[in-house]
Order: sequence, then structure tokens, then C-alpha cells
Amino acid sequence: MRSPTLLSLLGAGLVAIVIAVLVAQTATSSRAAAPTCTASQLKGKLLDSQGAAGTILFSVTLENSGDACSLKGYPGLRIMGAHRLLPTRAVHGGLAVLNSTPKRVLLKHLGRASVLISYSDVPVGSESSCPVGKALRLRPPGASGRLTVRVSTNACGRGTLHESPVLAGIRHAA
Repeated sequence: MRSPTLLSLLGAGLVAIVIAVLVAQTATSSRAAAPTCTASQLKGKLLDSQGAAGTILFSVTLENSGDACSLKGYPGLRIMGAHRLLPTRAVHGGLAVLNSTPKRVLLKHLGRASVLISYSDVPVGSESSCPVGKALRLRPPGASGRLTVRVSTNACGRGTLHESPVLAGIRHAA
């Protein structure tokens, strides 16, 4: 009598393990299957900034207003002046706080991610002043559209911006 009961328990336990593995694989697949976020479903805003020794660091927060989506990599950046796009050169990394390996970030509805950006406000070479930016045009990695984030910049070096990849959650400029 004990053998059939023991076999039944072992069989039930094995079935439970198989079901748990299948559920875990489905959850992993659904996370990986989240489409790339579009610019139209993201809202960007300046979170905070700090500056020292000619280097300004600021944090842009991206909030997902649509269905779940994902981001991985570096956004495209352009500085906007009062009436036109300004020369911009985006560089991946540069400061220790910006040097991260890009990882896929899943954004649920109203989920947030961050991008840290820095620039020098000290003229370089023949520059006597640096152009004043009123906003950033940001293209999410892998997307074709752009969103506008209001942020004042004075990026020298022909508009050189150093950026982190998209980071999960809210990250302050520190």
C-alpha cells in the first residue's frame, strides 16, 4: 500500500516541478518578447542636475505611458536651440557614472527608466563660447521617433554630450 502512495506523491511532485519550469520559461519569454518602446509612448523629463569643475551631469527620466515595452542601449541625442537643432556629438560613457554595459530594461505601464548625461561647459580650442540649448531631442534605442525633453545646456566641444545607456528605475545625477 505504501508503494503506490509513495509513487503517487513522487509523480505529483514531478508534475508540479514540470509545471513550475514551464511557467518560469513562459514568464521569461514574455519579458523578452516585450516590444521596443516607441517615442510616442514615452514621456521624458529632467529629474535633476549637478555641476563641478566645468562638468555638468543631469538625469533624464523616461516614463512609459503605454503597454509594457523594453529598451536596451543608448538613446540618440540632439541639442535643440531656440529655433533649430544645434551641432551635437553623443559619446557613450566617459565618466565613471556613465560607464555601464547596456542591459534590457522592461518598462511596465507607468514604469520608469533613466539616462544620465554630462557635458563640459568650458570652451575648447577656438570656441569662445558654447551654444545654448533649450531642450534635447531623444530617440529611444531601436525606435525611429523622437521625444523632446526640456533641459538647458551649454555643451562645449561642438555640442559633445556623454551618455549612459538606458538604466532601470530612477537614477539621480550624483
